Amino acid sequence: MTVRLQGRPLWPAYLATFTFTLGQWASGVAIPLHVQSLGGSLTEAGTIAAIRFGLGALFSLPFGVVSDAWGTRRTLIVAVLGSAAVNLIPILAQSTGSTAPLYAWAILSGLTSSLFLPAIGAYVAGSAQEARRGSAFGWLTLGTHTGIASGPAVGGLAWQHLGIPQTYLVATGLALVALVGPILMRGAVRTRIDVRGLPTMVGLLARDRVVVGCWVAGFGIGLPWGAVSGLFPLFGTSIGLAAGSIGLLLALQSITNGLSRVPLGRLIDRRAVPPLATAGGCAAYAGITTLLGLQTGPIGIAAVFMTAILALAFTLMMIQVVISERAPAELRATGLGGYSTALSAGLGIGPFVAGAVAQAGGFGIGYATVAAMGLLVSGISAVLLVGARRTARVAA
Repeated sequence: MTVRLQGRPLWPAYLATFTFTLGQWASGVAIPLHVQSLGGSLTEAGTIAAIRFGLGALFSLPFGVVSDAWGTRRTLIVAVLGSAAVNLIPILAQSTGSTAPLYAWAILSGLTSSLFLPAIGAYVAGSAQEARRGSAFGWLTLGTHTGIASGPAVGGLAWQHLGIPQTYLVATGLALVALVGPILMRGAVRTRIDVRGLPTMVGLLARDRVVVGCWVAGFGIGLPWGAVSGLFPLFGTSIGLAAGSIGLLLALQSITNGLSRVPLGRLIDRRAVPPLATAGGCAAYAGITTLLGLQTGPIGIAAVFMTAILALAFTLMMIQVVISERAPAELRATGLGGYSTALSAGLGIGPFVAGAVAQAGGFGIGYATVAAMGLLVSGISAVLLVGARRTARVAA
């Protein structure tokens, strides 16, 4: 039985999302720099990023089912504690001189993220009023990308001024603050679902081509986004940028992303924006990303980041809102978990492909390759979404 709990406070979810991503990205920006300091290659850095996001692809959907069955609040507490502990693991790489602990960090960080994201999305989708769900996801992703913006800035400055072990200690402390959010949540939804019925549950959602089209768009936009997120610190150093400057540029991108979410959410709420626009936003982000590898200084990079990220923000907002409208309430975390799975698959494959191509032909070709892949996938999404309309599904 699903309990209807609209009207639950949303701000604890926003707080948890901000602090969770703050800790993860403070650690994440240091990982490729750490690989380089230990003598690793671009391919190795891309592989570590691919593992981190790829595990999200494998586990977000089943962990969404776990959240539906177990309760969002409990799931979030476990995810937050796990994330804080995981940020300590890279310290072992510094003491041993081996990159093996960085691979362990990638594995466990991917697992904690895939546990956190479907649960927090389901809490917001189930708590917000249908007519304001776009705005609610706007505030949620404002918290997400404020954390993503602040995390690299804090991590980059800590790396530059405090040292390598201290960077990971700072990330762990920041991650622990996220516990405040789920502790203050109340009335988290819990449904009786047999996890062994996962194939049937996924099949119910997969019959809706609009949901599938949103999943495909999530994969398509994840390809170039993963390449940017996973390899930009190394691209920045290759053109002479300091670690602090790299963190600040990533922060600028995420600030733009976060600040755009609330007005975009209101636009989606108030206008009949068709699901097909999701594929268009995916294609726009991929196209603009091709310009990143051609930049030689921070001004050009900032311009590319700020324009591309608006397309990305709109696309991800549409995916979340459309899935929340169309999925049954008892499968909402599962549907959003499928989106996280698709997005994480792109985030994992993108840096792996871009790293391997960049190793042989440079960053420009590497970014262009994954952008072309994103454009192709956006076309597939468009085929699935063409002619579709938004359909709100009201839970009993």
